[in-house]
Amino acid sequence: MDWFTVDKAGLAKVLARKGKAFALYELIQNAWDTDAGRVKVTLSPVVDRPLVWVKVEDNSPEGFKNLTHAFTLFAESDKKADASKRGRFNLGEKLVLALCDEATIESTKGTVIFNRDGRHTIRTKRETGSLFVGRMKMTREELEEVTLAVQALIEPGDVKTYVNGEPLPLRHLEGSFEATLPTELANEDGLLYRSERRTRITLHQVREGETAKLYELGIPVVELEGGERWHVNVHQKIPLNMDRDNVNPAYLRAIRVHLANAMRNSLTKEDAWGQWLDEATGDKRVEPATVDTMLDLRFGEKRAVFDPSDREANKALMNDGYTVIPGGSLSKAQWGHVREHGLALPSGKIKPSAIAYDLDGLSTCEVIAPSNYTEGQRNKVTYAMDLARHLLGKEVGVVIVNDPKASYLASFGKGGLALNLGRLGKDWFECSLVAGHNELLLHEFAHAKVGDHLTHEFANEVARLFAKLVDLALAAPGLLYQHGYIVSGEAHAAQDGATPT
Repeated sequence: MDWFTVDKAGLAKVLARKGKAFALYELIQNAWDTDAGRVKVTLSPVVDRPLVWVKVEDNSPEGFKNLTHAFTLFAESDKKADASKRGRFNLGEKLVLALCDEATIESTKGTVIFNRDGRHTIRTKRETGSLFVGRMKMTREELEEVTLAVQALIEPGDVKTYVNGEPLPLRHLEGSFEATLPTELANEDGLLYRSERRTRITLHQVREGETAKLYELGIPVVELEGGERWHVNVHQKIPLNMDRDNVNPAYLRAIRVHLANAMRNSLTKEDAWGQWLDEATGDKRVEPATVDTMLDLRFGEKRAVFDPSDREANKALMNDGYTVIPGGSLSKAQWGHVREHGLALPSGKIKPSAIAYDLDGLSTCEVIAPSNYTEGQRNKVTYAMDLARHLLGKEVGVVIVNDPKASYLASFGKGGLALNLGRLGKDWFECSLVAGHNELLLHEFAHAKVGDHLTHEFANEVARLFAKLVDLALAAPGLLYQHGYIVSGEAHAAQDGATPT
């Protein structure tokens, strides 16, 4: 006596949640898995009844290899060991039969009839191919859904498929590549095991009103909800759940990584912000060029990483047309790729702001000894110290450094002010251009309170110090004479290049 019995009505109720399209998929994929060159699908509604005759016919020379497989659950499938075939468990026709109130399967090995009286095998045989005919419970609304679902299939290149007499619409091929992916095979004992195999992946257009799907050998498996804009058709068995309607997250991630690497030259800005590409570019298998392309599309080629240690550099680059990427814009794994491959540099590395010197620890450049000052240099140092005392209300140390390769003219930092002879030039110290000297000194003294040039606060501080300088000049005009300045109505030309940092 058999160990258990399957209740057909109960199975039909369990399958109701899958909808009716899966039944057509099972029948069509079985026909595709043969060596047929043609498959015909016909859906014929029964007049005034919620029933539809479903007919699937192929022209495979061999037909069913074993007719008992038409009604035996989990019989050993000869397709288990072949990654290029869809079948695994010998379930397809049995699940479809559960939804029918009568059916017939004809093949080269004989005919099986299923009706209210049970199952009957007769000797009538076909010369070639197989034919399934079943009457299925199906409303007109369900029939419309099933018809649309069949139109979503991606036909194999070696099989011509017809639906109600019309060729299955071709899916425009938009890309193709090869990748190594997990698959399912059977060993010599018939036990399924996971393996990896190189296979072809084709990408197909997503028609209006559709959502991109992952396909197994032309049969849709699950919707791709990460913003993908192609149907992805894997040309080998996909590791699926028992219901054959989903994949695990690791497999989906692998698909996305291979898709991103293969199609990076076709990516758009919309793709760049898609969840699927976000996931792919955070994977260790992604190629650096793919991450670079994603960054180009999101942020442009002129980009920098936000630098918390040099906030002024961030603003300066934005003013130059750069996109400064905030820390939260990428995942930890994506930032890892950016740093490892130098795909975007911190703002301070691209355009560092002026160095703030510590006069107690100058060691990076030549510091000129006061004993070697010229009279003009000594005068400018003394004037800067006197002016700082009046404007800032405190003593400020002033030194002269020689750093001709640096970008700064002067730098105000911890302990005082450094004047860069290498950039200001000798004439700056020897001439009497009061406007040019005060412009530089006011700019640098403003850094005593505000470090960032590119703020309203800095501009306001310069204006405040200028107002104090005007008051000082009116109250103590002798200060300028004391340091060798000639005050007259003549306009003095600005010295070339003498702009503050």
